[in-house]
Amino acid sequence: MADKDLLRIRETALAYAEAVRTTQRFFDRVEDLDDPSVQAEYANLAQREKEAAGARLDAIDAAGIEVPSVDSSDNDA
Repeated sequence: MADKDLLRIRETALAYAEAVRTTQRFFDRVEDLDDPSVQAEYANLAQREKEAAGARLDAIDAAGIEVPSVDSSDNDA
């Protein structure tokens, strides 16, 4: 079971990293941020990143990995 969880985490992390790299490469070639096609393509890329991030977090949660939020308002930490 743990091996399946780890494999899923690796796969989803890789997919998320690739989605982010795709967005980075997109901005490397963009010349006009006001171009409606640029904005539309970015919207699609941002959605892919969001979905990939969600899948990655789901895989981590399914494996039972919990990390306290770094944004926690708990001052006892």
